[in-house]
Amino acid sequence: MLGNGKISLNNVLKILKDPLKLLSIGMVVGLAIIPVMGSVVWGMYGALTRIGSHELRLLELSGTVSHLNEVLTMSARMAAVTGEKEWEKRYKDIEPHLDNAINEIAMLARAEYESNYAAQTKLAYAKLIEMESVAFSLVRVGRDKEASAILFSNDYNQYKELYSQSIRNMSAAVKSRIHAELNVFRNRISGTGLLGLMSLALSAFAWIGVTYVVKTHLNYRKRAENALAHEKELLLVTLRSIGEGVIATDVFSRITLINPVAQELTGWTEERALGRPIEEVFCIMDEKTRVRAENPVEKVLKTGAVCGLANHTILVTPTGKEMNIADCGAPILNPKREMVGVVLVFRDVTEEKHMLREAAKAEKLESVGLLAGGIAHDFNNILAAIMGNISLAKMHVKPHDSAFMRIAEAEKGISRAKDLTQQLLTFARGGAPVRKPASMNQLLVEWCRFALRGSQTSCEFRIQEDLWDADVDEGQVSQVIHNLVVNADQAMPDGGRIYISAKNFVSNGGGPAIVSGKYILISIEDEGVGVQAEHLQKIFDPYFTTKEAGSGLGLATSHAIVKKHGGHITVRSQVKKGTTFDVFLPAAGPGIPAKTEAPIVTRLGQGRVLLMDDEQMVRDIAQEMLTILGYRVSLTEDGSEAIDLYRQAKQSGEPFDVVIMDLTVPGRLGGKEALMLLREFDPDIKAIVSSGYSNDPIMGNFEKYGFCGVLSKPYNTKEMSEVLFEVMNGNSAVIDLTYRKATANLD
Repeated sequence: MLGNGKISLNNVLKILKDPLKLLSIGMVVGLAIIPVMGSVVWGMYGALTRIGSHELRLLELSGTVSHLNEVLTMSARMAAVTGEKEWEKRYKDIEPHLDNAINEIAMLARAEYESNYAAQTKLAYAKLIEMESVAFSLVRVGRDKEASAILFSNDYNQYKELYSQSIRNMSAAVKSRIHAELNVFRNRISGTGLLGLMSLALSAFAWIGVTYVVKTHLNYRKRAENALAHEKELLLVTLRSIGEGVIATDVFSRITLINPVAQELTGWTEERALGRPIEEVFCIMDEKTRVRAENPVEKVLKTGAVCGLANHTILVTPTGKEMNIADCGAPILNPKREMVGVVLVFRDVTEEKHMLREAAKAEKLESVGLLAGGIAHDFNNILAAIMGNISLAKMHVKPHDSAFMRIAEAEKGISRAKDLTQQLLTFARGGAPVRKPASMNQLLVEWCRFALRGSQTSCEFRIQEDLWDADVDEGQVSQVIHNLVVNADQAMPDGGRIYISAKNFVSNGGGPAIVSGKYILISIEDEGVGVQAEHLQKIFDPYFTTKEAGSGLGLATSHAIVKKHGGHITVRSQVKKGTTFDVFLPAAGPGIPAKTEAPIVTRLGQGRVLLMDDEQMVRDIAQEMLTILGYRVSLTEDGSEAIDLYRQAKQSGEPFDVVIMDLTVPGRLGGKEALMLLREFDPDIKAIVSSGYSNDPIMGNFEKYGFCGVLSKPYNTKEMSEVLFEVMNGNSAVIDLTYRKATANLD
């Protein structure tokens, strides 16, 4: 406690510089008073010397002798009673000290009566020592009762009483003599009392002044400590509430601080982490090479500069959990600009990297979409001419003729070519699906069995009985299911079983990929070779494939279709165990029943039709098809010409009944803009949009833009007749037969 008190006083004296100045002034004043007080002390010196130190020593020795005597008596009697040698050892350790004290008393006793008392004390002491020695001898041979009899006998008590009485008499004599001499001393002091009081008053005044100043500065120091503690508390609160992990180390890379976020990210508690090397708690490695990365703390200690981690650094917790992190290390400097440690700030960027990968994937799809849209547009125009000619040729051939079968096979080939362009169109910007309620129960079975025709693989269906209808484009979703089933079939070269399940699913919007709402969850699980972990992140990338004959477009197409439907697709796989794709498709709203498609038949009609298309071969074949169907046709290349022809026909009293407009006309007025102008002239106009590609979502929401029907290229005579029949009879019509069972066997 004293040591701590001195340390505290030294610390106070170091801080309180002004009080030291005041104390220095007090020392100067004290030195000035010393000569005055010296004269008083000199006057008292004669009396003090007469008392002498040997009288005081006598009193001190008397008390010592009394104490040691009691200790010796107790030790001797305890040895006799217990028989333990420890008490004899203690007796022998103390006995020489008592003997020396008695001898010193005898030498210091000056007066005769004091000498007599000292002699009596020594005689009684010698007799007691003799009796105690005999008792110890008896104890050593096991005769404890005889030893106790000696030590508790009347003789022993008489000598002990004589010994004690001699000590008391001698002490009383010494005290009496000292008291007499002190009376003389007091008489002498009374003369100097006034001067002593004055000196005491000056000392008290100086003490009060110093105490006041010290207390004042202690209050200042207390305020500073409180401010520092408040600042420290604010720092701790900030570290606890900050969203990043914070770890501080000393210059030996030992952890001195770790905030709660860092504890959660590293998997180490504060109690376990403090004092440990940073490499043990903050374990990082390169995500690609799996080699342990250099710790940023070591970099800072070497360079003394701020540094960060590489882009592909992962943090590994004691449980094996891995996460991508970004961090920054900086030196901690003291007021002398000396490095005393390092602070490391880091955060989990796993989700950010995932979002960046998704953004990169979207950019890839966007780039492919720009290319695919142009190719699909031109290719569909070519297919439109081919399919139109084949459709017309088929109408001039009898069904039992051998040429009829060849034409029908050619028509099927064009349908397959259309499927290919449809996959390319999926990547085009604005290629919105034409969505409507669809009952997935029967469609799933048909689609999956169609995809596995001729395969050794079989399907097992697990479809919920009260499955909701899906709000989808059947043609596009059929591509998704077809691609996933074929992918599963190819993963099992020797055949196997594919498990197809469908159930209702309600999302609460907890994840970033799927918003809240009702969905149809379709799962396609195979028993194939599986997908390696490093390939899973790229599996939906365009043109990425692990198959020698694969195009890398099927899964990318499926991903794009599902995303455009407002759904989500995920994949999970284990090597040599199989792969599962989960597809979330939006459910149709309540009260909207799924429609059953009726087979398309050729419908003849009559009336005037204005057809606008920038491709000459498309105009020619469309004109012939419309003429065969019974319509009178006028052709135009762009929207401006179509507006002029429509106005002229309206003003002449022979208006057009229907306008078929190509949506995209490079460099000139297209169908969308032309229809806006025509509706200003004739609000009741009936228009059909026709395109092989669209940069706007018009094909999926044609009614929103004023069209009454949509006719996707390429189309045949039956499809054209169906759309014209529906529009001219006041119904909206959509013909997009990417996948329809009704067109599987066109007659």
